[in-house]
Amino acid sequence: MTTKSKTITTVQPLPKGILTADLQRPAYDATDRLVHDAGNYGSFELWYTTGFGWCLPTLLISANSRRVARSGSERTYAARVSDGATVRIGMGPHVTERVTVYVRTSRLAALQPFLDVMTAGAGKAGTIRDRISSRRAQGAEMRAQGRSSWRWDV
Repeated sequence: MTTKSKTITTVQPLPKGILTADLQRPAYDATDRLVHDAGNYGSFELWYTTGFGWCLPTLLISANSRRVARSGSERTYAARVSDGATVRIGMGPHVTERVTVYVRTSRLAALQPFLDVMTAGAGKAGTIRDRISSRRAQGAEMRAQGRSSWRWDV
């Protein structure tokens, strides 16, 4: 019994360095296996947004509870492929395409720049999240003490 492989195509051109063959998961018995060593992932996602172009999602900001269906209110931090800038994208209609890129051992060197951008973007997103949560915690502490604004002389 033979199965035909389904070719994955995208409307938007893929970033330079990613081949359409990278979008296909290798067979379970393939000799060119997925990379799963320390610091590298077997795959990563690329999302195309109308405002930012191709982005690598790095850190989920907020999600609905498990009892509620997914909606456009969910947000995630992402690294823009073009310049590595940290952006915030949602699940709404501005995300027009989502593809999974599979990292094989033969393609690791070619896809390493994307993995580096994703790793750096995850670090930046973590810093942003920590700064925001610290600010919220400080505000909650101030309100608990009965202060309505910052006073440095106290």
